[in-house]
Amino acid sequence: MQAVIQDDKVGRYHQLATLQKTKAILEPRISRNKTEVKIKAKPYEELLKVLEVRKRNLEEESHSNEDTNENDPQKSTFLNYHDNELSTSEKHSDKTSEKIIVDPTASEGIFAVKPSLKSKRNADCKTSDKQIKKTKATKIKKTKEIKNNELSTSEKHSDKTSEKIIVDPTASEGIFAVKPSLKSKKNADCKTSDKQIKKTKATKIKKTKEIKNNELSTSEKHSDKTSEKIIVDPTASEGIFAVKPSLKTKKNADRKTSDKQIEKTEATKIKKTKEIMNNELSTSENHSNKTSEKIIVDPTASEGIFAVKPSLKSKKNADRKTSDKQIEKTKATKIKKAKEKFSERQEFIKRTTKHSYALHALKSYIEVNINANEVEKAQIYLRRQLLLLRKRYQVQNLSEVELYNLLISGWAKKGRIDKIKYVFSLMKEDSLFPNLQSYAGYLEALSNSKYMDVGEIQQVVDEMKTKGFVPEDILKNCVFKVDQREKIIKVLGFVGADISPVPPEIGEAYSCKLLQQLNEKSFGRGERFPSVCYQEKDISFLASSQLETESQYSLQITSVDAINKVDDLTLESRKYLEECTEMWRQKLATAIKKFKNLEENCHMREFYKDESIYPYIAVVDTDVLVNLLLQQIRVMAETGEFFSPYEKVLYKDMGLKVMNHYFIWLNKKNQITDKVLLIYKEYLRYLINPKLLAEYSPREYWEYLKNQNPNGPTLDIASVPWSRGALVKIGSELYDILQKNVSFDPNRVRHKDSNKSSMAQVFYVTYEDDPDSVKISRHIGTHDLLCKLYRDAKLPYLEFDATVVPMLSPPKPWVKHDSGGFLITATPFIRFNDSAIHQTNYYSTVPSKQLNPCFDSLNSLSLCPWVVNTPVLDLIIDVFQKGGNEELDVPLNPNTFPPAPKISSFMSKKDKAIIWKQRRELEKKKCEASSLWFDCLYKLSIANHFRDKVFWFPHNLDFRGRAYPTPPHFNHLGNDLIRSILLFAEGQPLGKHGLDWLKIQLINLTGFKKRDPHRIRLQFANEKIPEILDSADRPFEGEQWWRTSDKPWQTLACCKELASALRHPNPEEYVSHFPIHQDGSCNGLQHYAALGRDELGATEVNLRPSDAPQDVYSGVSALVERERQKDAANGLEVAKKLEGFVRRKVVKQTVMTFVYGVTKYGAKLQILKQLKDIPDFDEKYHHEASLYLMQKIFFSIKEMFTATQEIQNWFTDCAEHITRVSGETLQWVTPLGLPVIQPYHKEITLRNSRYSIQGKESCSNYTSYFEPYQLPNIRKQKNGFAPNFIHSLDASHMMLTSLFCQRQGITFVSVHDCYWTHASAVEIMNKICREQFVSLHKEPILEDLSEFFLDKYARVVDEQIQDKKLKRNSAKMKLRELLSTVPKKGTFDLDKVLESEYFFS
Repeated sequence: MQAVIQDDKVGRYHQLATLQKTKAILEPRISRNKTEVKIKAKPYEELLKVLEVRKRNLEEESHSNEDTNENDPQKSTFLNYHDNELSTSEKHSDKTSEKIIVDPTASEGIFAVKPSLKSKRNADCKTSDKQIKKTKATKIKKTKEIKNNELSTSEKHSDKTSEKIIVDPTASEGIFAVKPSLKSKKNADCKTSDKQIKKTKATKIKKTKEIKNNELSTSEKHSDKTSEKIIVDPTASEGIFAVKPSLKTKKNADRKTSDKQIEKTEATKIKKTKEIMNNELSTSENHSNKTSEKIIVDPTASEGIFAVKPSLKSKKNADRKTSDKQIEKTKATKIKKAKEKFSERQEFIKRTTKHSYALHALKSYIEVNINANEVEKAQIYLRRQLLLLRKRYQVQNLSEVELYNLLISGWAKKGRIDKIKYVFSLMKEDSLFPNLQSYAGYLEALSNSKYMDVGEIQQVVDEMKTKGFVPEDILKNCVFKVDQREKIIKVLGFVGADISPVPPEIGEAYSCKLLQQLNEKSFGRGERFPSVCYQEKDISFLASSQLETESQYSLQITSVDAINKVDDLTLESRKYLEECTEMWRQKLATAIKKFKNLEENCHMREFYKDESIYPYIAVVDTDVLVNLLLQQIRVMAETGEFFSPYEKVLYKDMGLKVMNHYFIWLNKKNQITDKVLLIYKEYLRYLINPKLLAEYSPREYWEYLKNQNPNGPTLDIASVPWSRGALVKIGSELYDILQKNVSFDPNRVRHKDSNKSSMAQVFYVTYEDDPDSVKISRHIGTHDLLCKLYRDAKLPYLEFDATVVPMLSPPKPWVKHDSGGFLITATPFIRFNDSAIHQTNYYSTVPSKQLNPCFDSLNSLSLCPWVVNTPVLDLIIDVFQKGGNEELDVPLNPNTFPPAPKISSFMSKKDKAIIWKQRRELEKKKCEASSLWFDCLYKLSIANHFRDKVFWFPHNLDFRGRAYPTPPHFNHLGNDLIRSILLFAEGQPLGKHGLDWLKIQLINLTGFKKRDPHRIRLQFANEKIPEILDSADRPFEGEQWWRTSDKPWQTLACCKELASALRHPNPEEYVSHFPIHQDGSCNGLQHYAALGRDELGATEVNLRPSDAPQDVYSGVSALVERERQKDAANGLEVAKKLEGFVRRKVVKQTVMTFVYGVTKYGAKLQILKQLKDIPDFDEKYHHEASLYLMQKIFFSIKEMFTATQEIQNWFTDCAEHITRVSGETLQWVTPLGLPVIQPYHKEITLRNSRYSIQGKESCSNYTSYFEPYQLPNIRKQKNGFAPNFIHSLDASHMMLTSLFCQRQGITFVSVHDCYWTHASAVEIMNKICREQFVSLHKEPILEDLSEFFLDKYARVVDEQIQDKKLKRNSAKMKLRELLSTVPKKGTFDLDKVLESEYFFS
C-alpha cells in the first residue's frame, strides 16, 4: 500500500511540474498574440481555463490522500506547498505569482516542483492549514458548499477572470489533463467540486447548456466589448475536448452590419481591422461573412501541442479537397516509382564503378608491393581484399585475373612454382580462368626454377591448348619485362613448340570517310617533306640528352632575373642559404630513413589490417625524396609571400612527383629505358629519310620498329597510377617531415648580431574560407623571413620538372592512348581531372584504328621544330629587368612597389580606415603583380635557356578534341609577348608572293585595316615602310610606331623580319622563319552558319565570296547602333548617353563568346569592362549601359543568325532532356571518330582507402568534380553542349587540315582556329583549309548526331513504344520526338566557301 501511495504521489508531482512548465510557455504566447491578432489568443485562453480544472483536481487528490497517512513526511511536504499556494493566492492575488523551481536532480518524479517560500509567515500558515484538514468530513462539507455557490460565482466573474491552460502530457485522465489555476481561496473552493460533478454524462451536458445560455446573454450585454467566446464541450466526439465557437443571433448579425456602416471614424476603422483579422481563417476559404469555422483540438496530433483542424464547409468543398489529395497522391506515387527505377539503375552503376575503382587502387598497391619484394604480403592482402570487395559490392570483375597475374609474375621471378600453383588454385576457387599472361608467368617460373621439369612444361602447353591458346599467342599478345620473352622461348623449345617469327605489322588504313583519300600513299604527295633541322650525326646526342633530362626528372635553368654584380647583402644571404640547405639535407635524410624504418616495422606488424604507405616510399630512393623536398622549400619560399597554397593540393602534387620518380625507376629496372633509346634513334633516322617518310607515317614507322625489335621488354607497358588517397597520404607524410625538421635563424636573416641562436619553423598552417564550400580549409604558409632570405639571395637558377619544358628532340609518336609524347615520362592522350578514371579507362576500350586520325594529327603538330627569336627576346628581357612596362604587357616587379603606408596612433578613425583601405589595395596589386611577374620570369627564363637550340612541343587533346602543347609555360598558345619570340626552325624562301603575305601579316597584327581588302592593306604597308624600318632599327629610340599596334611585340618582330627581307638583294630568295597567321572570321559562327546553311549568316562570317572581308563584329555593332538610335528618339536616357560609344571593340568579345554559350550575366560583365576602359563615358551609367547593350547585342545576333539560334536551341533542349530522362552524361563522336564525354557531374565528397601510418589509422577525403556514378549536373550539361560540340567541330576541321598539309609537305601549326605556316605556303594552306571545311560540312553532321542520340539514349524508349508502355505525352516520348526533329537547313551553297578569299585571312 505504501508503494502504491508513493507511486501516486510521484505521478502527481510530475504532472504538476509539467503543468507549471506548460503554463509558463503559454502565458507569454497569450500576451503576445493579444497584441497582434486577437482571435489567435482565444484558443490558448480557453484551453488554459480547462487545464486549470485539471490542476485543481490533482491538488484535491493530494489533499484526500493525506488523510490516509498524516505522518508521511513526503505527503506533508506536498500539502505544505499546496496550502501555502492557497494562502498566498488570497493575499497576493493581484500582485504576485508563485515562483516555480525545477529541480532536475529531485528523487521524486522527473522534475520535483518546489515553490519557493515567501516568508516565515507563509510557512506557519501552511502548518496551520494542514492541521485543519485532518478529517474527511470537513472536506466533504467544504465540497458541498462550493457546489452550491458554483453558478453564482461563474456569473460574477465572467468578465473579470480568464483561465490559464496548462497541458500535462502525463495526466492520468485523457491524453492531456487540463487544470484551471486558483484565483483566490473562494474561487478555488468553488472549482474544486468540478471533478465530482463531471462524473456523470448528464451532469456534463447540463453544465454545457447552462454555459451556452450564459454566453448568449453575456454577448447581448457586452456586444461592444467582447468577441466570440469559445466553449469547452467535454462530451465532444472529436478529441477529448471539442472547442466550439458560439452561434451568433440575428440580432448580433444586424448589429455588426450596422457597425460596419458607422465605421467611418478613426476608432471605428481600427475596430473593423480587428474584426477582419478575427475572420482570417474563414476568409481564406471565401466564406468571410457567412460561416464560422469550428476549431477542434486534436490531442493526438503529431505536429505541435495542439493540431488545429478546420472543419469542412460543405460537401462540395470536401469532395474538391478529397479529389486534390488523390491527384497529389497519385502524382507523388508516380514520381516515387520513377525515382526508385532511376535510383536502382544509378545504384548499379555506382556499385560496379566503385568496384572498378577499388580494383584499380588495389592493382597499383599490389604492383608496388611486388616491386618492393613483398610478394607474400601482397598475396595475403590481395586474397583478403578480393573477398571483402565481393561482399561489399556483390560484383565479380574479369579484371581480377590481372591482379592474380601480378602475383604470378612476382613468384615467377623467384622461380616459386609451388606458389604459382597455389595462385592458380585460388583463381579456380574464385571461378576465374587463367589467360595467356597467366601461362606466360608459369612458363617463366619454370625457366627460373632450379630443376626444369619437361613433363610439367608439356602439361602447361597442353592445358593452354584446351583453353584455345597456342604458344605463338603468348609472343604476340603478352607483355614482357626484362628478358621474360627469351626465357619463355627457351622453355617452349624443350617441348618442341613451333614458334614462328611474328611478321611486322604496319598501321591500319583510315576507316573515317573523310580520310579515304589519304589511304593512297601517292595522293597529294608534295615535292618536299618538312625538315626536322638536325643531321644524322646529331641523333645520338639529341636522344641521349632528352632521355637524361627525363631520367633526372628536373632541369636547372638560369634565371633572367639573375644579376651580374653581386653586392654584400646578396653574398651574405647566399652563404647563409647554402648553410641552411646543407643542414636541411642532412636532417631530412635522417628523418626519411627513420620514417622508412618505422613504416617498415609497421608494415611487417600490421599488414593484415590496413594498407601501408611503406611500399610506396620503399621503391623511391631517399636522396630523390630529399631533393624533392628541397625543391619544394624553394618554390614555397619564392611564392609564399603572397600565396598560401591549399594543403591537399600540395600533398597531391608531392605524391605525383614521387609516383613519377617511381615510374622512371621502374622503366630502368625493366630495361625499358634502354630499349626506348635503341628504337628512338632509329625513329630519328626515319625523320630525315625522304624515302621512308613517303612510305610510312610516324605512327606506322614506330609500330614497324617495335616489331623489328621484339627482343627484350615490351615498350608499351601501361603504367598503373597510384590512387588519389595514396598520393595525398604520401605528400602529407613528406610535408610533416618537412615541417618538423626544417628551421632557420631569423636573426641571421635580419642581419642582427646575437649570441643565441633562435631557430624558427619554416612552414605553418593557416585556415581560410573555402570558396567552394562552407568549410574552413587548411593552407600551408611560409615564414616571411625565409621568403626575404630567398629574395635577398637572388639565386641565379630556377628548377623545372622535365615535363613542363620543351623537348630537345622530336616527341615520341602517338600510337596508343597511353603511348606518346615524352620518351619515358607518361603523357596523357586526353587531359582529364585526376579522378576521371572512368573516362581514361573508356579510351582504353576504344579501338586504336578509330583513334588513328587523332594520333596522326597530334604527331604532325608535334613534329614542327622551333627556335627562339633572340633579338626580340633580348629586348623583352631588358624591359623585364628594368622593372617591367604595363603598356607593353611586361609585368611590373612586385619588389618595386612603394611600401605600405603606416598607421599612427595619433590618426583619427576615419584616417585609419583610409590607410587600411590603401594597404589592402596595395596588397592586392602586389599579389596580382607577383603572379604575373613569376609567370613571365618562367617563360623568359625557359626561352633564354633554349635560345641557341632547336626544340619541339609535344601535344595532347582536351576532352573536346582541341590540341594543346603539353609544356604549360612556354608555347605558341601564349600571349603576344611569347608568340613574338617564337620562329619556325625551318626556313623557307619567300617566293613570289611571300613578301606580300609578310606585309599583310604585319598590318593584320596592328589591327588598323581589318575591314579593308588585301590590296588596301598592302598599299598601307608600303606607305608605312619608313616607320616599319625605324621600328626595326630603333625600337625604343625612334618613333616607336610598333607600340601603337594591338599586338606590339609581334608587330615589332614582324617589322624586323620585313626589314631583313626588304634589304635582301632578292626578297624572293630570302629565307623566312616567321609564321604567317590565317585566322577564322568568328569561327564558331562559321560552323553554325554552315550547319544551318544560313544565307545571311554565311555572308557575315565570310563563307560567301566578297571583294572585302565582312566583319561580323562591325555588323553587330551597326545593328546595335540602329536600335540605340530608335530608343534615343523615344527619349530613353541611357540610349542617349551611349551616342558615339557603340564601338566594335565594345561588342567584339560578347559576339565572339555568344556562340560558345556566354550567359547574359557574363556578357554584361564583358561589356562593363570595355565601357570602363573608355574614359569619356559617364561612369554613372556603366551598369545601366552594359545591361542595355547586352540585350541589344543578343537581339542583333539572333536577328542576324536565325538558323544559328534554332540549332543552338535544339542542342540545348537535347542535352537537357537526355540528362533528365536517362540520368546519364552527354556523349557523342566527332566526325573523325573521337568519342567525347562531357565531364559535368554533381560534386561529391569521397572517402579514400585507409593507410596505416606508424600504427595509426588515417584516411583522406576529397571533393571530386567527375565521378561516373554521380548524377549529371543538368545545368552544366545543358549549357555546355552547344559550345563543346562546336569546339569538337573546329577541332575536327583543324585535324583534317593538318593531315592534308602534312601530305603536301608544308609546315602547319594551329592555335585552335588560327592556322600558322610559312609565307610561301599560305595560299596552299588556305586552299586545303577551305576544301576540308566544305568536305566536313557536306557530311550529315546533325543527322548523324540525331541517329547517335537515338541509338544511345532512346533505344529503351523505342522498346517501350513497341510494348505500348509509354503514354503519348510522357517525357520519354517527348525525348524521342525531340531527338528525331533535326533543325531545317537553309539554301546556302557550301561550295561557295571554296571561292571565299577571306574565309580564313
